Amino acid sequence: MIIALFLAIFLVSVCVFVYGLAIKGVDRYEPEPWWLLVVCFFWGALGATFGSLIFNTIGGSVVYSAMGQSQAASGLTASFIAPPVEESFKGCFLLVVWAASAFWLKELDGALDGAIYGGVIGLGFTLTEDVLYIMRGTSSGGLAAFTIIFFLRTILGGLGHATFTAMTGVGVGIAAESRNMLVKVIAPIGGWMAAMGLHFLHNFLVSFFGGAGLILKLAVFFTFDFLFFVLLYILAYRDRAIVIRNLVDEVGVMLHPKEFKTSTSPAQLVPLWNLSTLMGSSQGYMAARKKQLDLAELAFLKHRRRRGESGAGLDRRERELRGSIQAANDRGVFIGKR
Repeated sequence: MIIALFLAIFLVSVCVFVYGLAIKGVDRYEPEPWWLLVVCFFWGALGATFGSLIFNTIGGSVVYSAMGQSQAASGLTASFIAPPVEESFKGCFLLVVWAASAFWLKELDGALDGAIYGGVIGLGFTLTEDVLYIMRGTSSGGLAAFTIIFFLRTILGGLGHATFTAMTGVGVGIAAESRNMLVKVIAPIGGWMAAMGLHFLHNFLVSFFGGAGLILKLAVFFTFDFLFFVLLYILAYRDRAIVIRNLVDEVGVMLHPKEFKTSTSPAQLVPLWNLSTLMGSSQGYMAARKKQLDLAELAFLKHRRRRGESGAGLDRRERELRGSIQAANDRGVFIGKR
């Protein structure tokens, strides 16, 4: 069983890492810091998972005491207890990120940021939950159960929790960006309800429709996974529009027109395109990417000013960014080939 445990952790981790790269790869214009993504991931893998385990057990005990140990009781627990419990535990950390960003962190700028944080939290949850399910199945069904559960849950359904919690993240991101108090209240609740709705549908189909439900669930959620990435790309293009709008008046001042074109190209969303483009930069990839990221952050800082934000911290950060960009220009750093 020890070997099975380590094999399960390894295989699920590899899949989750690949899914994480796919989600993170969309976040090109103003990427979220790795350290915060790691914190979100571990909240999903540890805090949200074990908090949910406790409350799911309590809720399930109530249902079983009323209905007995039956398939119906198990299905009701999975469909009506697990979704609100798990989406609440996963989603509450998004509120922490929002609060921290409002006061000092400044790393939640909109719906795309929220979707990515939510997706990463969901992947952390997937890691721990799938390993627990695989080990529970292996204890009674051996290698065959190990293989089937890993294939169904992690290979075919591994993006489920990411898509659920991303909905809460979109709501929180919209609220973080809005100046309307009603939107700040309604958007996170709406996102959380969407997350619960998707989660309920996922569990309900499997719990009450057997093998046919499993096939239907896979068909439905492959569609949702596809739409999830469509949503991410739509939100990424929205970020691109923010960068264009707020950097256009810097062309000829802080950056060359060719650098502007490279840094706002829609091809940024093509895997490895930006890497290959910046590899030919005069001072190397790292210097060019640093300048590119500073310019993107400057664009989003100006966007926050347009939304009505102000303060000494904002002024100080803008001076730092402009100083860093100017220093890069003085050193001859150019984004891409001249």
